[in-house]
Amino acid sequence: MTRNRIILIITYYWPPSGGVGVQRWMNYAIQLKNRGWDPIILTPENPQFEIKDEKLLEKVKDIPVVKLPIWEPFDLFHKLTGNKDRKNVQQGLVLEKTTRSFKDKLMIWVRGNLLVPDPRVFWVRPASKKAISLVKDHEIGTVITTGPPHSMHLIGRRVKKATQVKWVADFRDPWSEWDVLDKLNTSAIIRSVHRKLESRVKEEADVAVTVSARLAKSFGGIEVLHNGVTSDQLNKNELEFSNFTIGYFGMLNEFRNPRQLWQLLDQMCRENQVFASKLRVRIGGIVSESIKEEIDELSELRNKIEFLGYLPHDSMQEEYRKCHVLLLLLNKSNNSNWILPVKFFEYLSARRMILGLGERKSDLGDLMNPKDVGEILSYSEIDGIRNFLEDIFENERLPNDKDVTSLLREFSHENLVKKLEELISDE
Repeated sequence: MTRNRIILIITYYWPPSGGVGVQRWMNYAIQLKNRGWDPIILTPENPQFEIKDEKLLEKVKDIPVVKLPIWEPFDLFHKLTGNKDRKNVQQGLVLEKTTRSFKDKLMIWVRGNLLVPDPRVFWVRPASKKAISLVKDHEIGTVITTGPPHSMHLIGRRVKKATQVKWVADFRDPWSEWDVLDKLNTSAIIRSVHRKLESRVKEEADVAVTVSARLAKSFGGIEVLHNGVTSDQLNKNELEFSNFTIGYFGMLNEFRNPRQLWQLLDQMCRENQVFASKLRVRIGGIVSESIKEEIDELSELRNKIEFLGYLPHDSMQEEYRKCHVLLLLLNKSNNSNWILPVKFFEYLSARRMILGLGERKSDLGDLMNPKDVGEILSYSEIDGIRNFLEDIFENERLPNDKDVTSLLREFSHENLVKKLEELISDE
């Protein structure tokens, strides 16, 4: 027996939102639509993100979207500062400042201790009211909430209580164990509030899911629904070694700054003129100014790095294929062993060697270690990093095609959506 095939997905991130946050449920919604389900999206009308990718709208043009205005408290902060700090607020770069103004400190404290679970909490009431109406009017069979922001799950709680609809709560990242809470100076009392809210969501949802096995375990044992890759990304093309290009694409901040890698590359250029003549480093995404300043002090490396800024998704995939090595940088935190990012699957689709920096004993390591698609090393394993780069440079190595193909098939959205269908269908 299958429930009504109309599904309400409540998400803060939806096209034209760019970046990683939108990819998971945009792709799952597309796959559900392809398989005869009818997803409806409930999302803010005026969300506070500046990373946009208008091209993504074409991919979801057949999926109905309901939008509601949202008020976010940092709107007021932007007005008070003349909007000049908007980018820093949104991307969290203010957390990295070595010298913080009073406004910086106040904003961080407010974010960490008053806006629980996050600044989108003021959308809970109006969105809940609208979602309840949609469920009743359309006889919706399943509601899916995805966070962060975890305020989306508080909407799910209210909808579940009012309608008894089947509710799936999707945790793309940790909640109470989020590593950023330390930098937000979140008090012990507020941390306990996060834990209590997280526990209630897990208990009240019919199904709770997350992106990797270790993260599922940290949540006390919930379902796993992996991130993945779409079949139209499964392309193969040749690569010349006239240059040697290392690429990183994503946010680059102090949480994942590969400081020792930059120093190693600078040293390798000084020691090997052939390597120096061929090395190119291309970085796409938002980069902390402190990291740019740090790289600028490296005399050999600084002229070999190009900062591309934010790239639309299609352009970013083109950039992947220009690279010989794709950097996958995991957060330098105690819970980084659970991270199995969307970026890994996108890099796989480019069929380029992947250098992951993080923890070997991790969900990412479990996938990479048995396969010849790259290597995951700790940030401090300088000799291992050097050996990996020299091997690819000297031997013009590409990943094993069979290994890449098997992983791409296993983690294709077309395959993974079958697990999702099992979760949203009645027994």
